[in-house]
Amino acid sequence: MAASEDSVKEKLTDSLSQQLSEYELLKSMYPNSEDIILTDTNILVDIANFVENESGTEYTPGHLDFTLNLNVDGLKLEVSVNLPTFYPSEEADLYVRCNQLNRYQETSLNSELSNFLKENFVGEVCIYSAVSWLQDNITKFTEQLTNKTSADIISEPKSKNNDKFVRLWIYSHHIYNKRKRDEIQSKANDLNLTGFCLPGKPGIICVEGADSDCKEWWSIIKSMSWKKIVVKNTETFEISEKEKEQRFHKFQELHFPHASVRSKHADMSGLSKYMDERGLTDIFKNMFGISEI
Repeated sequence: MAASEDSVKEKLTDSLSQQLSEYELLKSMYPNSEDIILTDTNILVDIANFVENESGTEYTPGHLDFTLNLNVDGLKLEVSVNLPTFYPSEEADLYVRCNQLNRYQETSLNSELSNFLKENFVGEVCIYSAVSWLQDNITKFTEQLTNKTSADIISEPKSKNNDKFVRLWIYSHHIYNKRKRDEIQSKANDLNLTGFCLPGKPGIICVEGADSDCKEWWSIIKSMSWKKIVVKNTETFEISEKEKEQRFHKFQELHFPHASVRSKHADMSGLSKYMDERGLTDIFKNMFGISEI
């Protein structure tokens, strides 16, 4: 066991050392205080202490999570970066936001960036390469037809007159990235959907609302780069049953009072109680009482 623990510690130390080196490279390229914004201002000290073995082996630092603000060809890009514990062995979690691009352009940009990184940088540091790719390719997306919207990248939604009321239960390998979490909530609010997002590992999302609106929301969210994200279950009702079947009155990100602030794992016990209070005990058991989670 001790040998195994030493091996994990060595791998973790190597991973975090590479993360620090890559971050320092980015900081030398973008030295202004507003260029790189850390989510946790203490994280660099925590990681450095671990690498130097000042914190022992019991405490593992949180994720290196930051926003890189770029100005490329007159476009202001916010590149949200979350590095998993064992990055670069694990894929980086990146999401690019630009208010000057429409939804179609932004979705296409993130999809192609994700494919580029997966095809070329598996197991390697990639943030600098992602920045270079954005600088070289951003004009391709600004030249796309500006009248395209999310409706162009999903099947035509059903007529509102024939719509159903649905509830989607979604499982992700993890949800850490702050920008993705913001997008999950803001898009749900834009489409008048209710439900919740439980960040962590695994990440759990529930959205309920008109079938056409849920489909539009899902088309946007699933196009982001994910290690794994699937709809585990869909509940469908007649639209006339909405008042009786609706279980949530807004969309919110869940944080349970007894969950560890530094834990990377979702509080499934808290989620179980939360769903039980809303009459969703059977759904919880059917979805999460399996070996996959």
